[in-house]
Amino acid sequence: MSAVLVETYVVRSEQASHFHPLLAKFLAYKTDHPHLFAGLKSWNLYKQEIGHPAGMYIEMWEFETLAEMDLVNERVFGDPGMKAIQTAFHDLVEPSTFNASIWRPVA
Repeated sequence: MSAVLVETYVVRSEQASHFHPLLAKFLAYKTDHPHLFAGLKSWNLYKQEIGHPAGMYIEMWEFETLAEMDLVNERVFGDPGMKAIQTAFHDLVEPSTFNASIWRPVA
């Protein structure tokens, strides 16, 4: 049964212009380094159009199992290039809005 890591966050307004270039860098890195992401079933990013807080992003990382999630995360975020992207990303996010949880399908 799948495990989905769900992260929600809001990008600080003064950092908004930096978000899309960093997202493009992440997507290119993901494409260019498929071995790092082996075991990741899917990755999706959504932006909330209506609701609170305004402009919230919802990022979903799907894995086959929690154990697979741990292995992939260790490999991905242990990589120096991804570590730099992750650090830059967290500099853009309003810390009080960041949340991470794990979801499992029910039906």
